[in-house]
Amino acid sequence: MPAALVVAHGPALYLFLPGTERPVAFPGTVGSAEVVRPGADPRPEAVPAALVTELQRIEGDREIAAGGPRLAEAIAARLGRPVSRASVAEWRRALRLIPETNLASEGPYLLKVAATDLGKALRSPEEVLITLAREEERLERAVGREERAAESLLEVPVRSITAYSERWKTVRSALVRHHTELLASLEATATEVVPNLSSVVGPRAAARLVAAAGGVAPLARFSASRIQLLGTRRRPDPDRGPRYGLLYRAERIDDVPPDRRAAYARSVAAMAAIAVRADAWTRSSIGLKLRERRDRRIEELSRRKR
Repeated sequence: MPAALVVAHGPALYLFLPGTERPVAFPGTVGSAEVVRPGADPRPEAVPAALVTELQRIEGDREIAAGGPRLAEAIAARLGRPVSRASVAEWRRALRLIPETNLASEGPYLLKVAATDLGKALRSPEEVLITLAREEERLERAVGREERAAESLLEVPVRSITAYSERWKTVRSALVRHHTELLASLEATATEVVPNLSSVVGPRAAARLVAAAGGVAPLARFSASRIQLLGTRRRPDPDRGPRYGLLYRAERIDDVPPDRRAAYARSVAAMAAIAVRADAWTRSSIGLKLRERRDRRIEELSRRKR
């Protein structure tokens, strides 16, 4: 066994010294355990000062080990001396010697860890895209409701009604402007996160598809037929049939004759499935080729007689 072994468990770091029956605990915060969590960067400043003081008392020629490469790197940076990585057997034996902790004391730590992980996940470009897509859809509905309400408003030559109408026009203009700015941000994010899918169906439709599926990877596992039906309505109107769901927002669908849009939906769904798999797994750039293939399909459907 090395002269000192440090392992992390919960919110604390534990120091094992030869000849001692029980480890010495050094309570810390979320940051003190962050140095050993998968995917976390070493954080030397998170190592408790009291633990550093104890390790500095160990002679320079004696070995100090840590349970994990990130913890070893963080302690080495604080001590200014090499710290080796403990073997798996040493690590497991040390964890068995750590006394059971009170769940009530670990609860706040676990909540902080969960909040930290959630914050990191929500900052990812994919989650940003999903959030923007859902907000843009909500705003689009709000703009549509305001426009329909404005159409049904009767212009009555009454001073109070006229004054209200002018204020309402200002509110509607601000809402439309906000929606336009949000849409521009959404399209820029979609082009960055799913470039191939955005090239095939358009950034707005690509964002809606990703949001409906719950992410890029889940959407990449969908078959073409499932993508075609994604977002369908139980009571579709004639302009939004059940055969193409969210794909009614695909770019250039208005260039296809109405009686050929179902065939176009099948074709573009197949191309969308290929595109999103490239975005999720291979990251290869195939959007331009798929876009050209899509345009040829539109020309073919436009020429074909019913």
